[in-house]
Amino acid sequence: MTQKQAEFYPFYDPYREGDTLTYGSKAGISLGIGALYLLFQYYSLQDKAVFFTQYCWILGIIISTATMALYLATDVFRRSLAVMREIETSQTSSVDREVSLTVISEWVSDTRYLLAGIGFATANTTVAHLLGVPTEFHESVFSLVMMYTGFFLAGFTCGMGMLGIIIVIVLYLEFAPTLKDSLDPNNPDGTGGIKKLGDSLWIFAGLIGSVAILVAIYLFGVSWVYAYKGYVQVIFIFWVGLPFIVAISVVLIPGLAVRRQVSSFKQHKSKQLKQEKSKLYSDYKNFDVDEDEVIIAEKRELSERLMKIQDELDNIRAMRNSHIDGKDKD
Repeated sequence: MTQKQAEFYPFYDPYREGDTLTYGSKAGISLGIGALYLLFQYYSLQDKAVFFTQYCWILGIIISTATMALYLATDVFRRSLAVMREIETSQTSSVDREVSLTVISEWVSDTRYLLAGIGFATANTTVAHLLGVPTEFHESVFSLVMMYTGFFLAGFTCGMGMLGIIIVIVLYLEFAPTLKDSLDPNNPDGTGGIKKLGDSLWIFAGLIGSVAILVAIYLFGVSWVYAYKGYVQVIFIFWVGLPFIVAISVVLIPGLAVRRQVSSFKQHKSKQLKQEKSKLYSDYKNFDVDEDEVIIAEKRELSERLMKIQDELDNIRAMRNSHIDGKDKD
């Protein structure tokens, strides 16, 4: 695998001539796509008021927000990969599984992203059709085509984002079992040195949540023609809830996997330290009553070691089991 592949550069955010797209370019692309749709949609309508009453402007915002969220999530994911690689290369285990490289090579490709985008865009357009596009858009072919184009564009970007979230979840599930070789109870971040990985998941959830709120506003705001039908109401509820489910999943699923491994590590490490502490304390008590300088020095060394072990035990007790947990209070 090349360095370019290992660091994750999909087609929409390429790495060319030693550089990537600037945030200004990403913002311009995101706003441009949404604005272009809004422009064509507005001029396609005979009654311009429909543009506002049927929330076309919200759909344009969804397109731009989802695109920018995809760019931001991609950048955060790159940073997470860098942290994972740093952890993997520092592991004391004789076997370097290189989980991050393996998952990227098996899951990430431009073809997969295109297929995910097209697939979800088709599903999104189909759902909108089943809900029933408002009759105001049937007054001209152009306005109806632009409406479906908006559904497709929003679905395409969200589909690529969905694939990215699946990759994130798979990566964390594969990576979690390797944590036992790299957790450091003395790390000041309070999570054994993996706080940045947990923080990235909250960022993903926040980005998805922002799009989810816009989608909910849009779906509830539009006057869908077939909203009275029972099966359509089921589809409607599912489509409103889907992005919120994804936002929760990207935090919860990796969190549960990490919690299990960290909890196991803490129990095992605490047991080892307590056994060592017990042995040192026993050695400390076995010194002769008559002390000379050598014995005093040895006792001082044992005392310092006992204090260090106690500090480690306190740090382990204070460690969070994952990004979804608070500090242990026991």
